[in-house]
Amino acid sequence: MNGERDIITAWIAREIVPHEGAMRKWLARRWRGAVDAEDVIQEAYCRIAGLARVDHIDNPAAYFHRTVHTAATDMARRAGANNLASMTQEDWFGVIDSRPLQDRALEASEELRRVNALLSNLSDTCRRVIELRRIEGLTRKETSERLGVSENDVKNLLVRGLQKVLKTMAEQEAEGEDREQARRKVQANG
Repeated sequence: MNGERDIITAWIAREIVPHEGAMRKWLARRWRGAVDAEDVIQEAYCRIAGLARVDHIDNPAAYFHRTVHTAATDMARRAGANNLASMTQEDWFGVIDSRPLQDRALEASEELRRVNALLSNLSDTCRRVIELRRIEGLTRKETSERLGVSENDVKNLLVRGLQKVLKTMAEQEAEGEDREQARRKVQANG
């Protein structure tokens, strides 16, 4: 199981991550703010990371593009289905509580702690590359200039760092699933 996860993680870092910038630009052009590009990209990564295997994918860039397009379409559809009443933005100010639900806020907080812990295990330069590229949205060139490393180093550090984080997350999830199965087995026998 972990062997296949490692293969998928490495494949994502090698074949998918380099196309992320192009997908962001495409989303901005095609969807013009109708969907949140960050959410769409994250959803596409989740869908791809959830695959059982990737050896059937002949053209990773096209596959990523199709996954991003499908995720954006799904999100736009859901957003449209949730907006049943025609109200102005001012009408909604008195109705909508913009704060996230408590369970979602707690989940997001826990996930942020988890990711920060994983990032803290990386070298300082690798962690900064990920922060500058993925969180602050700097280009490879801007990141290179800010950190005083080559653009190629930025690319390599980003790929290696993301591979390590994704691998660790997959391992943690597998351990959680194993614990859950063991708990269920004890309950069934108990």
